[in-house]
Amino acid sequence: MYLWILLLFSSGSGASEFDSTYVSVTVVGSGEDVILINGLASSPQVWAETLNQLQSSYRVHLFSIKGFAGTKAASSTPDVYLEALRDDVLGYIEFAQLESPVLVGHSMGGLLSLMVGSSAPEVVSKIVIVDALPFYSLLFNAQATTAQVAPFAANLEQQLLTMSEVEYESYVRQAARIMVKSAEGVETVVAWANSTDRAMYAQLVREVMSYDGRELLEQISVPVQVIYAYDPSMPITAERLSNLYQAAYSRAGTVNFVQVDDAYHFIMWDQPERFIEYLKAFLVRPE
Repeated sequence: MYLWILLLFSSGSGASEFDSTYVSVTVVGSGEDVILINGLASSPQVWAETLNQLQSSYRVHLFSIKGFAGTKAASSTPDVYLEALRDDVLGYIEFAQLESPVLVGHSMGGLLSLMVGSSAPEVVSKIVIVDALPFYSLLFNAQATTAQVAPFAANLEQQLLTMSEVEYESYVRQAARIMVKSAEGVETVVAWANSTDRAMYAQLVREVMSYDGRELLEQISVPVQVIYAYDPSMPITAERLSNLYQAAYSRAGTVNFVQVDDAYHFIMWDQPERFIEYLKAFLVRPE
């Protein structure tokens, strides 16, 4: 299914000349510019169906983060990976001379989109966040602070680094089962995680858990759409989850929330038709 898309990713066909230390970019289609940024330990193939739906009307820029899902990690490790990746997104927008692209980010890619939008609000036109909070650890404690979370996140980083291959696969498989509904999707997520650079993954787990971007939201001047998942099997009611998201994004200016039912974290896989419906509607909405 969508074999040409998979071949595109594997062969590098359509790649732009932009090839930084930490990311590479593939460009497909024509029209207004949309940047797709995948989440932690994911491949840009996560967007295959999204790309299939957008590429006839939009010029889509797919980011591939080096070190994820079988790609070779950078030879140098930045002090703060999230900031290095943010700077690469900004660098690409300048390099490609994009005029007000839309940022679409899933999970960690959503956090990166918020970081880009707050650092340089004038360079983007809209931001779409797919199942991500400006402070990840609010999912576990609505009153969490970076100071409280940092020791736990650092400890988890060390645990991830010292796990055996069997222990690590068990860890990622357990996580995958609550992130995507289909058995095929679980296996894909596990395969991507197993082929992601472990040290890079562990560092980014620590950074994402500890990073509180709520104050940055005040600097974002463009419309933001937050598409988040809900399923009755989750250990939270729909009302509480809605309140959590609205409180987390309360400092942002213009925010629209869309709850997608019967979906886990990979909304674009679990409910592809509804996901693309909400995404397309936001893309054509006047700014």
